[in-house]
Amino acid sequence: MKNKLTENTILDGIHDGKTIAMNCYTLTDNFVKNLEIVLRNILNHYEKIELLPAIFGTTQELVNWTCISNMRYIYYKQNDLDLNDENVFKDNESRFLSSINKINSANYRDYLKTNKMYVHMVFEHEVTGLNVKVYNVSENTLDQEKYLRGYLKQAMNYSNVLDYFKDHPEDPQGKNMGLAFSIIILKESGLRPELMRISKSGKGAYSRIEIPFVNGYESIRDKILKDEKIIPFERKSLVPPEFQAELEKRIKTIGMDSFDFLQN
Repeated sequence: MKNKLTENTILDGIHDGKTIAMNCYTLTDNFVKNLEIVLRNILNHYEKIELLPAIFGTTQELVNWTCISNMRYIYYKQNDLDLNDENVFKDNESRFLSSINKINSANYRDYLKTNKMYVHMVFEHEVTGLNVKVYNVSENTLDQEKYLRGYLKQAMNYSNVLDYFKDHPEDPQGKNMGLAFSIIILKESGLRPELMRISKSGKGAYSRIEIPFVNGYESIRDKILKDEKIIPFERKSLVPPEFQAELEKRIKTIGMDSFDFLQN
């Protein structure tokens, strides 16, 4: 039987500085609700609740982008299309985005679960800031990093959502607009959108956003540019060491749209 953490357990974990992890296959209502609970409690603990709208929107969109990335992989694979061919992408992206609806998302979800293509989200926090990482845990062999980098580069210069539609005529319904909109909100909230980064992680990819809680906060990027040693936030676990191996085994075999575990 799957273990679910209560809100009180989450609060205890936050108070003790523990890392929180969540998993999903698609962006379900239940996952979004749990995401809001985690972020609200973290920000309340550090007395930064005013940042919730901007951070909640941005982290939700990072997860959504990753889920859509996996759906895109499925669509192009099933239709024998080469996503790495720019012309093929331009000709087919609008049809792919139109395929994302409640009915088709359920079909995508079945494929994602069967092939263990899920999204792993990690929250690391301390008094100086919050670091949220979103990992694409899948065998998605298509390199969409270039596309995401181009998307983010454009979005950094947007002043309103109309700029998005000028750059993305393939998406007239704005189904892929959320991340660009989140960057606009980050800027309006006085946060640094450049603290949102993407990178490779094994066969997959991951994105992260760092939220400073204090003046003079130095991001991972800042430290790299200064050639400083990077020491990650301390990451404790609510899972006793003797049960860690069993936990990892169970994570691989169960559904994942809920609070998962606080883990390393």
